Amino acid sequence: MAKIDDINKAKKDSKIKLSEVVNPSPKQIEFINESDRVKFVMYGGAKGGGKSYIIRWALVRMLVKWAMEGHHKVRVGLFCENYPALKDRQITKIKQEFPEWLGKLSDSNIEGMSFVLKPEFGGGIIALRNLDDPSKYASSEFAAIAIDELTKNRRPVFDQIRSIMRWPGIENTKFIAGTNPGEIGHDWVKKLFVDRQFTEEDPLPEQVAFVKSLPTDNPHNAMSYIEELKRLPEKLRKAYMEGSWDVFEGQYFSEWNQDVHVIKSFEIPEHWIRLRSIDPSGRSGVTSCHWYALSTNGEVYVYREYFETGKDVDEHARAIAMLSEGEYYPYTCIDTSAFSQLGMPETTAEVFQRYGVEGLIPSMKNRIMGWDMVHQYLRWDKNTEPKLKVFDVCPDMIRTIPLAIHDKNKPEDVQSVYSGAEHQDALDDLRYLLQTLREQSSPKTLTAAEKRIKELKTREGGGSNSYRYNNVV
Repeated sequence: MAKIDDINKAKKDSKIKLSEVVNPSPKQIEFINESDRVKFVMYGGAKGGGKSYIIRWALVRMLVKWAMEGHHKVRVGLFCENYPALKDRQITKIKQEFPEWLGKLSDSNIEGMSFVLKPEFGGGIIALRNLDDPSKYASSEFAAIAIDELTKNRRPVFDQIRSIMRWPGIENTKFIAGTNPGEIGHDWVKKLFVDRQFTEEDPLPEQVAFVKSLPTDNPHNAMSYIEELKRLPEKLRKAYMEGSWDVFEGQYFSEWNQDVHVIKSFEIPEHWIRLRSIDPSGRSGVTSCHWYALSTNGEVYVYREYFETGKDVDEHARAIAMLSEGEYYPYTCIDTSAFSQLGMPETTAEVFQRYGVEGLIPSMKNRIMGWDMVHQYLRWDKNTEPKLKVFDVCPDMIRTIPLAIHDKNKPEDVQSVYSGAEHQDALDDLRYLLQTLREQSSPKTLTAAEKRIKELKTREGGGSNSYRYNNVV
């Protein structure tokens, strides 16, 4: 074991040499500072910010820093989604970048593929690993974990990996990552690190940080590279050049712009018509319900949401009824499957009605027509406001719309949950509702809606603020 005087000398020497070798950009320095401050830090959000580069050097810095505190031969992990990616983005770069005086890249029977710092720097180990099967690391221990391209992994991978962040004597274990928008993990990564929507299963909010970097933040990028990013198709340009998490290749509703479509909640005027739409599910699925207000100008406002799983149908019905107390709805649209008995004593619709969720009408089955309505209501330009706006108290609707992607086998359709898409429930109940606002509504829907609206007009005395049905469609 190195003597403490040797370690202190190495600290002084290595600090100079590391800073000279790494030469971090201001944004990379911000990322390093955040990784000192909190436990979970993500860096990136666009191409060319030097993500892969800085996370490997951040691990080196951690190991040297811990050595100065008396922790030697500490192991940290640097992970990619598979071995080819690990080799391409990390192993080959480590061979080129890490100087011989710092340590050695080796593939031993004990440590596997790793970079081992020299004893005078504490002998720390950067284990180079892939995430093709995260369960194989269940008994491993790492004082810090870095994942290169976090969005290439689903949420369970993150949860498994953070469960092995432990090391004897080190309390401030760390998780760092770099990534771009898109890929299979886009949803959960955006929700946790970018939107900061936390649940009981997430790390503590005060221990999570995101440092956004753009290609223009990296002084080492050639101007030709920047210009090439600017010439990408719109969706890729917004994601890779501007770091937008609301657009990515394959996105179905490219009209979505959170700054335009999401607004602060306000008190709904009494004379506006209120409607509900429900996509029900059993205990294992998600039941999504949203409340909609129709303005006198034909705009639709999503003003409340219910988005829950792990409950029975009657529990969902009771909760939706309670949230609806004191309000009147001409009709409530619900998935057609709710009217099927399926061998049960009651249909799902009957259960909802029993708990006070009344006025149910079946949704329409034409998915493409429904998505076309969503496009129409989202559409906007610099001179025209969109006809659909979402209150900022509806996070699941806000999260779901930009995540919809084209079905690979049927591009005009949204990829369904049965084809691997996730969290489509809020989109479905939006589609159901907007389809009832078409002049081409089915006779069954028209009859139910006209009857309900006529009742509303009667209640309000047919005053100037009452709706005509053609204001709704």
